[in-house]
Amino acid sequence: MKDKTQKRQRIMDAALQVFVKSGYEKTKIIDVAQAAGIGKGTVYEYFESKEELFRCILEEYCHLYQQNVRTILGELEGSPCREKLLAVMRMENDLKHQVHLRSLNPVQLFMEFTNFPGLKQAIQSMLKFKFDTVCGILQEGIDSGEFRKFHVSLATAALMGAGSTIDSLSSLSGCTCDGEEEAEPLVAAEMVAEFTDENLLNLLICGLEA
Repeated sequence: MKDKTQKRQRIMDAALQVFVKSGYEKTKIIDVAQAAGIGKGTVYEYFESKEELFRCILEEYCHLYQQNVRTILGELEGSPCREKLLAVMRMENDLKHQVHLRSLNPVQLFMEFTNFPGLKQAIQSMLKFKFDTVCGILQEGIDSGEFRKFHVSLATAALMGAGSTIDSLSSLSGCTCDGEEEAEPLVAAEMVAEFTDENLLNLLICGLEA
C-alpha cells in the first residue's frame, strides 16, 4: 500500500511539472509518464484521465492550503486582522512557489474549464474557501473596530482579483514583445519589486484618497 501511495504521488508531482510547463491542453498522459519515469499504462492504473489527474492535484493543493490557513489563524488568534490577512497572503505565495503553482491562475482556470465539471468543482471549492476566509477576517476587523464599515464581499473580490493580476504581471517581467531579446520587458523588474503583499494590503486598507 505504501509503494502504491508513493507511486501515485510521484505521478502527481511529475504531472504538475508538465502542466506548469506545457499547460493543460497541450499536456498528454505520455508526457506525464515520461516525466515520472514510468509507462503510460501505469498512469491509467491510478488515474482514469488527464482531467482526473489535474483535479487530484488541485484538490491536494486546496487541502494543503486549508491546513495552512487554519494553522496560521490558530496561531494568530487575538492578533490584528491586518496581520492575519498579511500572513495568509504570504503563506499562499510561499505555497504557490513550493508546489510550482504560481503560473496557474485559479480564476482563469475556472473560466477555462467550464466544460469539465470535475475540474470546475475542484477550482470552485478552492476559490470558495479562499473567499470565505478573507471575508471572515475582514468582517472580524469591522466588528472589532479595526476597519471601518465597507462591503465585505466586494473588498474580498478586489483583494483576490488584485492578487491574481499581480501574479500575472509578475510573470511578464523579463518577457518581451514578439520574443525580441533586446526589446524592453513588458513589465519592468523594478515595478515587479513593488508588487508585494504588504503594498497591496496597504492600498486596499488605506485607499486612494490623499
